[in-house]
Amino acid sequence: MIRKSILLLLIIFIYSSCQSPKQYEINTDILSALGAKHRLEYESLAKNLELEIVEDSASVDALLSFAETQIILYIFGFTSREETLPLAKSALAQAKMFDSSSTQYHTISGMISLLDWNWTNSKRFFEKAIEVDPTNLNARHWLSLYYSAMGDFDSAMEQSDIISTMDPEGNYQIGRGSLLYFARRNAEMKDLMLQTVASQPDVAWGYDWLGMAYCELEDFDNSIDTYFKAFNLSDGTVEVGAGLGHALGLGGEYSLAKQMADYYTLASKDNYLPPVQRSFIHIGIEEYDMALDLLEQAYDEHSWFLVFVQIEPWYDPIRNNPRFHALVTKMNFPKN
Repeated sequence: MIRKSILLLLIIFIYSSCQSPKQYEINTDILSALGAKHRLEYESLAKNLELEIVEDSASVDALLSFAETQIILYIFGFTSREETLPLAKSALAQAKMFDSSSTQYHTISGMISLLDWNWTNSKRFFEKAIEVDPTNLNARHWLSLYYSAMGDFDSAMEQSDIISTMDPEGNYQIGRGSLLYFARRNAEMKDLMLQTVASQPDVAWGYDWLGMAYCELEDFDNSIDTYFKAFNLSDGTVEVGAGLGHALGLGGEYSLAKQMADYYTLASKDNYLPPVQRSFIHIGIEEYDMALDLLEQAYDEHSWFLVFVQIEPWYDPIRNNPRFHALVTKMNFPKN
């Protein structure tokens, strides 16, 4: 249920939206859903896997799949680190007792190490997963994300090129798009994401990354239109909402972007909303101190989203700020 404070802000949001006509409107039901449809899908999957584990506590596949589902709930911003990572680590430790040699075991170990900012171990685990099974595309994808986070875009794209030769169905196209985004190859990213949304017109995530491409190309009308599609299809997932709010701010729709930022501020009192994602909206409306406050909160929370803090283009307006520099320094990234 929406708590009274959230309901009150929704009423204010609707009222203020009616006071002056706007080119864009946000569906307040979707805004308040906060991605519930997709969160519940993963939570249901996790519950089913738990039942499998109860029936067979030695099922390594179920244990590792449960760990991965908890990780996905966290990296999509549906639930907090405290709610998910201990469960994932416990399942991984239980799986280790029965089989610590499988490619999936090493992949999940690498994912958790990356979320723990254990840079050396994460790379080592992903490389081991690929050594055990060179066709493990998930491990290659995560290794490519690791390389991107370190600013090694050539190595990231090398892994992505290998994935492309073994991925005829295009399951990792969005992953490749993310690498192009971090490498600031935005025209290529746009073309790739246009292919993705053409083949998957009812899936939110392709539109999300396409909206980023348009935003980076300063085509804000197309960015906002595309982000609205992503936002609606994602049932208001905050990760997508952050991109929408960022694009609205840069596109001159300050009032609507500000309303989204204020809504998320109040909603975060009763729900887990990733502070890094919320910071993007404040950057888009040039509330840089608030954005830095949220990033420092994310650091205190050991947020997954800070893995890409060195290379995320949307941080450019605050990149030279001493507070931002101090945060990056504390992340203790490996030296090139």
